[in-house]
Amino acid sequence: MSFDTYQDLQAEIQSFLWDRADIAAKIPSFIMLAESEARRLLRTREATAMRSFTLSGEITSIPCGAGTIKAIRINGPSGTKDLDYIPPEEYSTLAPRDSGTPRFYTVQNDKIYFYPAGPTQGQIVFVEPFEPLSNVCRTNWLLKKHPDIYLCGALKWGKAWLIDGDWDWGGPFYAAIEAANADNPRVQTNTTLRADEATVMTGRRSFNIYTGGF
Repeated sequence: MSFDTYQDLQAEIQSFLWDRADIAAKIPSFIMLAESEARRLLRTREATAMRSFTLSGEITSIPCGAGTIKAIRINGPSGTKDLDYIPPEEYSTLAPRDSGTPRFYTVQNDKIYFYPAGPTQGQIVFVEPFEPLSNVCRTNWLLKKHPDIYLCGALKWGKAWLIDGDWDWGGPFYAAIEAANADNPRVQTNTTLRADEATVMTGRRSFNIYTGGF
């Protein structure tokens, strides 16, 4: 049986569980729990999204609903360039500079900080969770390409609710997650700050990332 819609998925899950009305009523919850766990574990290209931004100062907001930031790219005369990521504690030691083309970025408190600060445009590449299934959203890319993740994940929680240890669905669920990540791995970016750059950029005073003061 094909189960590439929310309704078909529920019927398929029901076929693996006892035919009881109380169990059928809980299946949407089992699916929701499987989605929540898969959202934390999946790192596939389908889950990668891009949003444009325009920077006028030092800070821009993380896109609403975004997960892990994978890359920050700025537009230049010769094309786009990926900025290097540095941890917040390193960012706070960089010497103050009035303006310039950004070279580094860090992420703190749902904000993206750029150094140096200067007007620019670019793109934020980030992990975007898949759309949850519902009676309105009847399918998504995860269900179409990896139905076993949905089935095994929901059955794992269904069996836990039933206190039924006859079959461990956790093993197949995590194996399906690993297979999906291996089949379509996440994009890696350069996050290394060279030692010579760190030495040059470190100045007389520390920049306070929390207040914007010195």
